[in-house]
Formats: sequence, structure tokens, C-alpha cells
Amino acid sequence: MVILETRERCVIFSIVNNVIHIEFYNKDNFPPGKWMSEPDLCYWESELPCLAIRDMKLGIWKGFVAIDDSHPFHGKTVEELFKLPGILHVFHAVYGGLCGVGHLLVPKYKEFAKNHWWIGIETSHGEDLMPLLKLDTSDPNMAKMTSNQTYKDLRFIRREINKLARVVSNYKCQ
Repeated sequence: MVILETRERCVIFSIVNNVIHIEFYNKDNFPPGKWMSEPDLCYWESELPCLAIRDMKLGIWKGFVAIDDSHPFHGKTVEELFKLPGILHVFHAVYGGLCGVGHLLVPKYKEFAKNHWWIGIETSHGEDLMPLLKLDTSDPNMAKMTSNQTYKDLRFIRREINKLARVVSNYKCQ
């Protein structure tokens, strides 16, 4: 394994875990927690290119797989995807189902974006802990609701994205 560090990011090349790029962002506004020691962007290749990005407004993970224009999902909206045969298998194969599709337009992700169409999931569902979501925990109902929440970490999102990559790469229009 080779680790290259710069002031702004750490890049890891590893055959063992397939991670080829990670970055750490400034988390000064985050409360203490497991997320503080995690990177905030992780790129790897599985059956398809995969990308996990921390949403810096909620502190949650979003994960994506990339497809090229030869794939039947390319260029389709979520609504259009739901009209395809067998799509429910893809939707239910991963945590929370598909949450979005499209190009990565954020300039800092241009290195990964290429001309791919990205299919994504996220960890902002009912029982997901969102580190930056400000809730009034003095309210007993809110405190009870948040006590059951769990943080979905980088390992979790990578596992789900790898599942999505397998299912999407094996999808055939019937």
C-alpha cells in the first residue's frame, strides 16, 4: 500500500480494499463522533466505478455507482427507471432504495464525474443518525425518536454501494 499525503487530502492506493482515492474535509462544525476519524470522500472500482461522498450539511453518507451510455439506465430519471422491467429488484437491493440519478456537477468532483451517469443512495432515513441535524432533544418525543438512531459509517455505505454496483452491472432489460 502506498499512502501519499498533502495538506488538503490523503490518497491511498491499495489492492487489498480496492480504495484508490480518499479525501478528508474540514469537520470543525461537527460534534464528536466516529465520523471525525473517517474520510469524507472515497472512490473505488468494483463492477462499476463507485463513489461515497459525505453530505457536509447533514453529515451523512451518499453513495453512487457510475454507468456509461451503453447501460439501459443511462440518461434516465428515477421516474423513468421505475417504468423499466425488474427495476424493483434494483431498488430494493440496497439500503433505502435509489434516491437519485444524474451527472456529478459539483466542480470538486469533476475528477470522478467524466461523462458517467451516476445512480445514488443515501443514509438519511428515519432511523439514521445525521450528525449535523440540529434537533431539540429537550423535547421528550424528539429525544425518544433520536435514541433509536444509528450512524451509517463509511464501511456501511461502501458495502451498500458495492451491492448496487453488482445489481446495476447485472441488470438486463427484459
